[in-house]
Amino acid sequence: MTLLFLLIAAAAGVVVLVYEKRLREENLAKLQNYVTRVVHDDKLLEREKLTRILDLFTENRYRIEDMKEGVLVISRREFSVGASLMWLSAGGVGLIVYLIYYFLKKPETLRVYLDTGHIYAE
Repeated sequence: MTLLFLLIAAAAGVVVLVYEKRLREENLAKLQNYVTRVVHDDKLLEREKLTRILDLFTENRYRIEDMKEGVLVISRREFSVGASLMWLSAGGVGLIVYLIYYFLKKPETLRVYLDTGHIYAE
């Protein structure tokens, strides 16, 4: 019975991990689209553009790391349910390993070019 539970957890983890990856790509495309529209909006002042872009990222739980010379560096640490389910299938001890990894890993960093509106992941 325990083996069946662990196999189901592993299969669910793979499915959720694929879904999370697709969702992350879609969200990044939405962020890119919004930032590009704001940057190319001629009706807004530069200060309003910057305020809208900063508000967008802070509302989406990004932390602003640095901003110089028209480049905004932001980061966010994401918890992966799919990865945690896969590690759980390693007998439960793996979940503790994943939690330790989650707190020790570097957050995902994005570079936002404020002159063009392009977003690049590092």
